[in-house]
Amino acid sequence: MSTWRSQWWATALIICCAGQWLVGCPGRKQVPFGLEDAEAVGEQEAQPEQEETPAALPVGKRFERNQVEVPVGESALVLESGYALAALEVDLDGTDPLDALVVSADSQQVALHAAHARGLSVAARRIDSFLVPGDCVEPVAEPTQLSPSLAAIRVEHACETGKRENHWLVTIEAQPRVRERITVLPPSERSSAPIELELHAEDRDEDGYEDVVADIQIGEIGIPLTWLNRPGGFARDPSEPERTLSALAEEAWASLRSNAPSAEKRALQVLDAFVALCREGGAARLGFSGTQGLQCQQSRAAARAVSVAMAVAIRRGTFVRALELQRWWEDTALQPTPEERELVQDAWRKAKASAGSATWRLLDTSSAPVSLQFIDDDTLVVNGSAPRAIELSSGTKTGLSATQVQPAARDPESRFAVRGVRATCAGFEAEVGPIGGKQSHRVLIQPRADGTPCRTPIDRPATVFEWAVVGWAPQGLVAASGDLLRVIPLNELAKPAGSPIELSPSSPLPAPIRGARATPDGSRYVIPHPEGVVVRDWRKGGAGLWLRPSGWNTAAGELRGLAISPDGKKVAVQKGNEIRLLTW
Repeated sequence: MSTWRSQWWATALIICCAGQWLVGCPGRKQVPFGLEDAEAVGEQEAQPEQEETPAALPVGKRFERNQVEVPVGESALVLESGYALAALEVDLDGTDPLDALVVSADSQQVALHAAHARGLSVAARRIDSFLVPGDCVEPVAEPTQLSPSLAAIRVEHACETGKRENHWLVTIEAQPRVRERITVLPPSERSSAPIELELHAEDRDEDGYEDVVADIQIGEIGIPLTWLNRPGGFARDPSEPERTLSALAEEAWASLRSNAPSAEKRALQVLDAFVALCREGGAARLGFSGTQGLQCQQSRAAARAVSVAMAVAIRRGTFVRALELQRWWEDTALQPTPEERELVQDAWRKAKASAGSATWRLLDTSSAPVSLQFIDDDTLVVNGSAPRAIELSSGTKTGLSATQVQPAARDPESRFAVRGVRATCAGFEAEVGPIGGKQSHRVLIQPRADGTPCRTPIDRPATVFEWAVVGWAPQGLVAASGDLLRVIPLNELAKPAGSPIELSPSSPLPAPIRGARATPDGSRYVIPHPEGVVVRDWRKGGAGLWLRPSGWNTAAGELRGLAISPDGKKVAVQKGNEIRLLTW
């Protein structure tokens, strides 16, 4: 009986276990075959979604100076010349171990290499290099991976006038290529704003391909330059920098009436950025692929910014600064609109209040152009077809012979004199010759602007608003065009004796100086303007006095000649056919 019961319990146990295997355990759900993972996914979807943090892209390693071995994979790259600055571990060819982009330097150049790990050896190839100016030392390199397919390498040098940077944009592939090299030059006399540059990759045009953006900070202005990824390579988006500069220039224009200081600040920032970025500014500090500056062509933004800055300068009474700004309009890329030109002309016309005591009176008339010069504070010489001297205190006129009249601009020994300035195919030239003689020669003052040869011969007198000789100093001829001043060194035979020397806005004139437009001590000289006359006074830090007497426009015709008295308190002008004396 006990044996039978044992067998019965054993049979029952087997049946029970088999049933549970078929039916399933009470605590476990039945899941169709192949849906276990789907169930898990569903359970995960019920959980709150969490954004994945993108993995940080690799940053290169810097080396101590004079290191010549760079670890690459299981071996090392040994430089044959120079030393290593930095290296970035990257997978160039899609195989293990990792390869590297290596930056090396010597006293003359910086080079970029692709180093491929080949087992226990390294195969290296130079990708690109650039020369280093002699005054730049202490190079530092910083390579960074921008994306899976692009890397950026920044190389900085300490130079005499500030830091100099080069930025390489390099592809990450078996044969790396330089897509762009951007150079940031140190500050200069014409462009001193601090410049910072950062490269990053993003899909700007949403076409599925990563583009490259250079975020450039020039002073307080940020400008994004974009290189779009195209089948034929990267193509720069030409809408910048004009798009950003236009918005800022319009902002300055709109705030001119309500907040002139803010408008001037914004306008000058636009000009700083234009000079730093654009080839047309003449002093670009950013270079692209070996060329200096972007070809911005005509910039409406810069022209508008000039008009705002000039109007504020005139209203404030800094007339020489206004003349300096006005030279921007001589550039064909910065031609103002009629609205902008009228804004500035209106400011000049209204500026007469700053010299309200200025008066003028008629001295003489001449339908032909004449040259004017003071021989003392009370005597004006009018040299033309009928030379004469006018005594200012009495108005008496005395005829003079040709031998009694000496040119105003003559050398300290009175051997040579300037007979005039001519506009020629070479540029602007002073005609110089011995006093009393007939021979003469030309001295170049300003070369032809575009450098292209003349198709039609040119040889005409320069107008009063073009280049003129202010006077003759021991150092040579002092020439001026508006506020621009330079010295042309001459030897004992009045021939050129070296390159022209530019005088900065803060530099006084050389003295003693002989000429119609400057006082003998060089403390004052006159600058012609279509709306009046500016007297620049070095005794007051180079400030300009604006002379526009009432009735300026009643004297028909434009300004044709001018001279300043030795004491700097009188100015004679020929306006149209009238010769007048200005006092203040």
